Amino acid sequence: MNFIWKHRFFSRLRVFSLFRFTWALLFILGISLTIAIHPTPTVANPVALESRATITSPGSISLGGKWKFAPGYLQPDNAYQPTFNDQNWRSISVPSNWFLQGQDLSGVAWYRHHFQIDRSLKGKVIQLVFDGVDYTGDVWLNGHYLGFHEGYFQPFRFLISDQLKYGLDNVLVVKVNSPLEQPGKVWSLHKRIIKGVLNHHDTRPGGAWSVRGQEQNTGGIWAPVSLQISDRVAITQQQVTPQLDPRLQNGIAHVDLTIINPTPKAQTVKLSLQLQPTNFKATLDSPTIQEQLLKPGTNQIAIDIPKTNPHLWWTWEHGKPDLYRVKTEVISKNKLLDRSSTTFGFRTIRRNPQSQAWELNGRRIFLRGTNYIASQWLSEMTREKYSIDLKLIQQANINSIRVHAHIEAEEFYRLCDEMGLLVWQDFPLQWGYTDTPDFVTEATRQANDMVTMLYNHPSIFTWSIHNEPPWDATWMQYKYPDYNPKQNRILDETIYNSLRSHDSTRHLHFASTTQEHPWFGWYSGKWQDYGKPTKQPLITEFGAQALPNRSSLEQIFAPSELYPDTPAKLEKWKYHNFQPHETFDLAKVPMGKTTQEFIDNTQQYQAQLIQFAAESYRRQRYQPVSAIFQFMFVEDWQSINWGVVDYWRKTKPGYELLKRAYQPILPSIVVAKQQWKVGESIPVEIWLINDLYKSMPNSTLTYTLKQAENVIKQDSIAISITPDSGKQIDKFTFSHLAAGNYQLLVKVIDSQSNILGENIAKFDIEPI
Repeated sequence: MNFIWKHRFFSRLRVFSLFRFTWALLFILGISLTIAIHPTPTVANPVALESRATITSPGSISLGGKWKFAPGYLQPDNAYQPTFNDQNWRSISVPSNWFLQGQDLSGVAWYRHHFQIDRSLKGKVIQLVFDGVDYTGDVWLNGHYLGFHEGYFQPFRFLISDQLKYGLDNVLVVKVNSPLEQPGKVWSLHKRIIKGVLNHHDTRPGGAWSVRGQEQNTGGIWAPVSLQISDRVAITQQQVTPQLDPRLQNGIAHVDLTIINPTPKAQTVKLSLQLQPTNFKATLDSPTIQEQLLKPGTNQIAIDIPKTNPHLWWTWEHGKPDLYRVKTEVISKNKLLDRSSTTFGFRTIRRNPQSQAWELNGRRIFLRGTNYIASQWLSEMTREKYSIDLKLIQQANINSIRVHAHIEAEEFYRLCDEMGLLVWQDFPLQWGYTDTPDFVTEATRQANDMVTMLYNHPSIFTWSIHNEPPWDATWMQYKYPDYNPKQNRILDETIYNSLRSHDSTRHLHFASTTQEHPWFGWYSGKWQDYGKPTKQPLITEFGAQALPNRSSLEQIFAPSELYPDTPAKLEKWKYHNFQPHETFDLAKVPMGKTTQEFIDNTQQYQAQLIQFAAESYRRQRYQPVSAIFQFMFVEDWQSINWGVVDYWRKTKPGYELLKRAYQPILPSIVVAKQQWKVGESIPVEIWLINDLYKSMPNSTLTYTLKQAENVIKQDSIAISITPDSGKQIDKFTFSHLAAGNYQLLVKVIDSQSNILGENIAKFDIEPI
């Protein structure tokens, strides 16, 4: 029995001895309090907060700030008692991952916090809400055990009205456990902790395959903690399903509400639901009013809100990401009992089963994407920091983001909604996991938590269950002696079947497989292999590593370590994710004689690979390619990896060439190779790709061949650009060119002389 299951078993045995008599009485009366008590009487495991709807009234009290903190191995098991002396404990900020607070540890840590609550709130419904605890948490209030929660990303809550001391000191205690996986050489194939790339990945401190790959743990109370206050009842979920008729002219916001009534008596209330524009101006419709009988315990209520001519949510290149807010109020005798709101968008998105193309609001859309891990320690990501990343993403002409094998903080999804960026959401399963029945059950529960928690975000268009599972990743047979080609197949099928009934509005992707991850020029083959036709409609990973700029490299290594010319230096570089075998032996990137040469060589290699691959896939749009996701956008810690933007958010040359290759209107240049001999004829193809639904007649394509500043040849072609198209525009040959370095510049200009897209190709002619 592993640590989590053993802990859960013994925690549940002692639950009733710690609950007040009133809770036991409520169970005897048959009252189900789903946010404080699990339906099984012997369990105190809270249900994850179903959605991150913001409770705006009657009130919310933040419990953030300075808490007391101590590593668990130094503390007795009675640290949850109110009388326990924590004066010698250190201070820690909440919310924050403990590593960012100078606590480099794994395993158990205790948090204690003292707070007061006004006497005037006695009799209210008060919930204690945690927005994120990594990885498990046991929670006590004033010595009363509230329950246990597992999962780093889900909010969870407890009803605590009866455990509070009004007008007096309250002691909140959380025992957090973020352990290491079981030791041994094969721990990484049989993981038990559902944290995806925050637990095992190439971009972790120490990398994926080092014995140090679990260092700099992500544990802690990393997201806000608060008290949510309402009167007599509480709204705990607002799930909104947008429905549109085939012509997109009439819509319905189907709202599923969860409201708890913690009293022993039924209550008749009035529900008021109103659609409100959030980022555009429009006349408000009258609220939808419904009288509702709330039985004791949990009440599930469905209400439809009709909307004529709804504003649609679009990606930034196809329209405006218009959003609505559903504002829900519970009223009794003109008194507001609770209020909640959540944001959503009217839109449809599907993957056409015949063409494999994605369709947003019935319009075919090509996905120009990237993979994204904001940080190993999510508490350092604020709305402002996410905004910096997402603006860089949008400026790079990216319209979709794959959240790679983890779940980001809430502000990320809100900003994607607001900015019109699509999100491919992975569940945090990365490579191999145990196949025990307990783990399958737990992973399925957490996957459903993910869907419910993020359901309302219009930006999310796909749920993907597992990244490179063992049953697909045959390369694991060379790494693990006990590799089983069927491993995790039942796990993924169980999750898939569960989620399929949970959300019918989005695509459900069984796994992100190795066939979707070509990795030419890095793990196999050479970068020119991207020029060959592919049979895969989805390319969810492609890229190469590159060193960051020197100023960033100097923040990672000491001056004597900036050039890894000894085994000791190289080991430190490998800890920071640098892959020497792939760089030198497979990609054959020359190291150069200086640090700056090394930086330039890796950056130029990454940049040319990204542009070449992206343009090749875009020329194959819908034949069969429908989506491409470059790997990786930012570096998620002080490392050397696949990011085109480093940890300090400084761009590499690969960023600029990704931006060029991802232009919505792209003149793509095909030159068979970069090195030619004098006397050879050089064939050139010019393609024009238009991802927009915009017709541009009377446009012009110009190309200019230059050697240094000398114009060798120049020509122009009159073209008419059709919407959502890609085709070869011209094909010609350069002959009789002298030795030298050449640049071919191509521009597309509309009838008003505006530049719609531009590109450049370089090649060299060597003397015989």
